[in-house]
Amino acid sequence: MLTKDDKNWTVDNFVTRGEYRSDMAEIKGDLQDIKKNLNKVLGAVDKFSGRVAGLEQENKMGARTLHRHGVQIQELAKATGTTISQ
Repeated sequence: MLTKDDKNWTVDNFVTRGEYRSDMAEIKGDLQDIKKNLNKVLGAVDKFSGRVAGLEQENKMGARTLHRHGVQIQELAKATGTTISQ
């Protein structure tokens, strides 16, 4: 049979039901903060990747325009009999 001392020893050395989930509210609050901050970071990364994609597209179009201008300059030089130094 358990004595009162045995019961007190058990309560002192093991987690009771009341202590089992005492930190749960704090952990849930921390998780909510983490989710909020993660959503902010994901929004910023999304915005940044959109800007990078726009710059890449602009760069491709600029390269295409530069090539077209180079061809036009070569054709104009050929038509006028001008030599272009490379």
